[in-house]
Amino acid sequence: MTRTHRLRTAATAAAGILAVSLAACSSGGSTAASTTATAAAASGTSAAASTSAGGGTSSAAGTSSAAGGGSAGGKKVAFVIKPLDNTYFGAMAEGAQKAADEAGVELTVVAAENVTDDSGQASKLNALVTAGYGCYVVNPTSQTNLITGLVPVSQAGTPIVNLDLPIDLDAAKAAGVNVTTYVGTNNETAGQAGGEAMVNLLQPNDQVALIGGLVADPGNIARLAGFTKAVDGKLNVTQTVAADFDKAKAKSAASTILIANPDIKGFFTPSGDMAMGIQQAVAEAGKTGQVAVVGIDGTQEQLQDIVAGGQPAAIEQFPYLMGVQSVQACVAAMDGKQIPEKVETPVLTVTKDNAQAALDAFPAPPAGFEVPNPFN
Repeated sequence: MTRTHRLRTAATAAAGILAVSLAACSSGGSTAASTTATAAAASGTSAAASTSAGGGTSSAAGTSSAAGGGSAGGKKVAFVIKPLDNTYFGAMAEGAQKAADEAGVELTVVAAENVTDDSGQASKLNALVTAGYGCYVVNPTSQTNLITGLVPVSQAGTPIVNLDLPIDLDAAKAAGVNVTTYVGTNNETAGQAGGEAMVNLLQPNDQVALIGGLVADPGNIARLAGFTKAVDGKLNVTQTVAADFDKAKAKSAASTILIANPDIKGFFTPSGDMAMGIQQAVAEAGKTGQVAVVGIDGTQEQLQDIVAGGQPAAIEQFPYLMGVQSVQACVAAMDGKQIPEKVETPVLTVTKDNAQAALDAFPAPPAGFEVPNPFN
């Protein structure tokens, strides 16, 4: 079912309030509440886990909403996220809003302009620090860019939920910041799930190539390591190249590899967008069905491609579920409950056998893949 969020974006005082739409597919639930921006606020099974490594740009939106027009008990949650026009992070925001509506808490969302907007995202967090929020969910653009802004939050004893990209805990501790809990998926385990999927698709000792994202990105490193561990002794990894989480660069790299090594039977990548670029290169080389592409993320586009007979498999992580769980963590913490220091959000190995069900439910998990509230 399609759900549409009407976001009123605080752009500038002169520009006034602009109406935009954030739409995504869901396997149920009610239509999300209308959200209103404030000037201050000026995306076979495998119980594995991973962390986003996507890219994109966005006009940062500051939005606040509460189901039924008000928050239960005045509880307010600040949600600081990466760019909303990236479908991965947009799904996170949608899941967070769903959980906020169900809990009756007010949710304010502010987003970075792009995935490298460290200072801009930090400034948006700073604008919320004195606004009386009872919990902060932070999905940082880097492992350290929000630490300074979180110092007064931690000093006030306000819960901090770290979502998706892990904050550098050593740097946080040195600054006096206490992260209450982490919600996300385990990158290495997700990469391992990708490796297991590839092993099932190919013959022993077949040659595969890895097309990674940013060389120094922790998520990228862990995903590639997990994949390599899973295929060790079963498949031959001939080369690893970096494509900076860029679809066009990934396509170009795959094309070059296919020309240089016609014996390549598979590509693994830690990004859904890059998987689509690689699949385009495979198709243009006339090797669809002969060269397997397996990528992490499980974007809607990837799922559609599997259904259509393109990519044979993808590792779907659930940013929607991450958003849900992050707000659930805040609600539990604001209620004074003891909560776990870390909750790993599971992923799903998607093949042609379950791709349609995954697509129908997107961005939520498909029926039968139930994940209970870990903070109850």
